[in-house]
Amino acid sequence: MNMKKSLLLLGLCCTGLSLGGWAQGAEISSTVSGMPAINTASPLYIVNVQKGVTPAQIKMGIQSGAEAENMNVVGTLDVQQGLKERGIKSNQPYVIYEVCNLVLGAKILKSTPEFGAFAPCKIVMYEQNGQLKLMTYLPTYALKYFPKNPESAKVAQELDHQIITVMKQAAAGGL
Repeated sequence: MNMKKSLLLLGLCCTGLSLGGWAQGAEISSTVSGMPAINTASPLYIVNVQKGVTPAQIKMGIQSGAEAENMNVVGTLDVQQGLKERGIKSNQPYVIYEVCNLVLGAKILKSTPEFGAFAPCKIVMYEQNGQLKLMTYLPTYALKYFPKNPESAKVAQELDHQIITVMKQAAAGGL
């Protein structure tokens, strides 16, 4: 399957999830003031970026927000740029930011080494129907697949909070 088709399928999957097209779960309040509720049946957390905020401002917001939360941006994959380099035209921005808090990461990996399959955490910027969005998977959701461990659950909740805090700052243009 070529990259363009893969991106289209990924976009369709994300659309289905964000519209509640799959299993319904409880909605719980976000631990970050002013952010949307969390759907416990979905691994994804998606927010709209404020009107007028540019991809460059989102990038700066993720970088400064991550730093404020004691996280590092450890990688960036600009899918649109990668397609362009391969001669495939794409007008849709799609950037995957990999963020990590090494201290929390070490704690969760010590008690649940399988969590490494989900590391580092990601914040994805993409456009859908002319609206920029930010998306992440929630570490607390990922832990559903592993044996219960109170220490890992506590760390995952802290990671959820940090990631959503970074997303809030980025969605507002870094303000």
